[in-house]
Amino acid sequence: MAAYANLQEKTMQYDNFDCEVADGCATVRLVGPGAPDLGALCDEFVDLILRLQEDRAARVILLVDGDHAFDLHRDLDGLVGARRSGSGFEQLAAEDAIARKIVTLVAECPKPVVAATRGEIRNVGLGLYLAADIRVAGESATFTAPDMSAGLVGGWGLALTLPRLLGPGRALDFLWSHRTLNAAEAERIGLVDRLLPEDQWEQELFALTRRLSRIPQPAVHLTKLAVQQAPALDLTTMLAMEWESQQQCWDSDETSEGLRALAEGREPRLEAATSPDDD
Repeated sequence: MAAYANLQEKTMQYDNFDCEVADGCATVRLVGPGAPDLGALCDEFVDLILRLQEDRAARVILLVDGDHAFDLHRDLDGLVGARRSGSGFEQLAAEDAIARKIVTLVAECPKPVVAATRGEIRNVGLGLYLAADIRVAGESATFTAPDMSAGLVGGWGLALTLPRLLGPGRALDFLWSHRTLNAAEAERIGLVDRLLPEDQWEQELFALTRRLSRIPQPAVHLTKLAVQQAPALDLTTMLAMEWESQQQCWDSDETSEGLRALAEGREPRLEAATSPDDD
């Protein structure tokens, strides 16, 4: 019996996204206008991710290019007008609140989030792409940080994610220079985790998401938490955290099924607990 034979495919449609859930993977595509209203996009994205967190058929979330790549922009014309009219900080603060909400939602999602692109990642769309747990790119992809010539910082968590991925010097060079990285250089310096050949794009993405969907969810979630906290922990604390995580995994129904399946040489029949407490 296949692991997901009893689960029906489903689709969810929004103005800025469409989503198909099949074989354990929720594939979220960016559709609609190339420069969407960030407020409307945020409302839809929050609703979609919260629904997927509760959806037992969705064990991994894949964010991919749709009608366009992760090409999100600040409303610079609006910000310029507000500045000229002597308005306050409210508009910029509202856009930064949107960024915090989206990036935090991805970071706190208990399921694996993979971002994959073959297009141009630009402006604040870079923050959405880098917020994912795993970042995949095709050979045609390019990456450009937000232009700081207007005097605004990049936002979207880039001041945290870029130094962790690239190191401090490369992070500053990338942010300050506003130069565009091709996919090969992005992978070489650590901005991209995996570079896929164009002629194997669909097959490799399917293999990756299928693998992630077959791992018991408590182990996935607890490993994500440990990796996120690793830079702030010493070895003793991390070993204690791993021990506690191992206990939670051991007590879960999904781990029991995973061990049985491994011993019997078959795929596990998993139906998505979203956290250890759901088992």
